[in-house]
Amino acid sequence: MADGGAPARLRPHRILHCTACRHCNAPCAPGLAFLTRLDAAIAIAPVGAEFELIGSANLACDARLCPVVWRATAEGTRLWGDVAAEVPVAVLLGSGSGAYVTVAAEIVTGAVVLQ
Repeated sequence: MADGGAPARLRPHRILHCTACRHCNAPCAPGLAFLTRLDAAIAIAPVGAEFELIGSANLACDARLCPVVWRATAEGTRLWGDVAAEVPVAVLLGSGSGAYVTVAAEIVTGAVVLQ
């Protein structure tokens, strides 16, 4: 916008939960960068309450590729590090059946309500 303001539908996201990655003993920088871009896209997209997008990727973390699974909704995003793509998101959310899955890192963001 010419006056520097944000469009009314822009809903910035903030980090609600971020664990240190067991591989680097720090927050997952590639995961945070990925979610920052994903959150920015969702903030400007005309998504409704029913919006859900699930995917997987391999993020470069120093000298290794780390498989991640992510989920995006209108309310926020979530990323789990060092997780095989075939692991169902329901299991990662704790609502699915199956074996317990250990993740290297977890990042959760949420949409900020604009007043």
